[in-house]
Amino acid sequence: MPDIMTNGIRTHYDIEGTGPALIFVSGLGGTAAYWQPQLAAFAQHYTVVTYDQRGAGSSDHPAGPYSIDTLVEDLLALITALKLERPALIGHSTGGAIGQLLAARHPELLSGMVQYASWAKSDSHFNWCFRMRRALLLGSTMEEYVHGSALFLYPPEHIKTHAETLSPGLLASATRFPARDVVLSRIDAIMAHDATAQLAAIQTPTLVLCAQDDILTPPYQSRFLAQHIPGAELKIVPQGGHSFSESETSLFNQITLEFLAGIHASA
Repeated sequence: MPDIMTNGIRTHYDIEGTGPALIFVSGLGGTAAYWQPQLAAFAQHYTVVTYDQRGAGSSDHPAGPYSIDTLVEDLLALITALKLERPALIGHSTGGAIGQLLAARHPELLSGMVQYASWAKSDSHFNWCFRMRRALLLGSTMEEYVHGSALFLYPPEHIKTHAETLSPGLLASATRFPARDVVLSRIDAIMAHDATAQLAAIQTPTLVLCAQDDILTPPYQSRFLAQHIPGAELKIVPQGGHSFSESETSLFNQITLEFLAGIHASA
């Protein structure tokens, strides 16, 4: 993966495939690696861009404070630097929050957007979840933090079935984590996010997608997004948890590829 300077930081990114531009924007973990299950399928049809966000992976990890606004400016700088022409955006959780503000502030920038397992504003349930994750981060090892966080990401049956392969991957991710202060600052950023007043300004064709059993950003969050983003389509699948793109990869790819094909066919 090459590096490029964007908004004052060194950003690690990758480009695969050919066709219309498509950028994947990850959640709290912030790394391009989250989208590995999607790359082969999407690169057959699109020029796929993945990247490590500020404070994540192999991009720079400057000291905080962090904010969704800053992550939006980072992404805008990356799109500009790579000369991406009206890319589509698929944003997971925090990536969806970034997409909300980017689409609201730059109405002509994106050709389409998928809001996947995201939310418009923190509420008591969201804050309760992250109170627990903060406590785990502060009071245990990074290895225990990533294992504990998995309970918010995957359905019980997925953990039961994939424990032997899931655990080594979580342990490997722990070795790549930034300093605790950076992770805490990223958590502070998402807890402060509030795009409710800006959703009505979004003109980008949007699919809102989540799983019924997502306990971190439950379906009511997606229903709110779909109700307040003009013309948005809502799709709730029966199962898959917060990381539906990993636990139900084929279904996720099918739904999102069909949506993207539709917006490009009508363009």
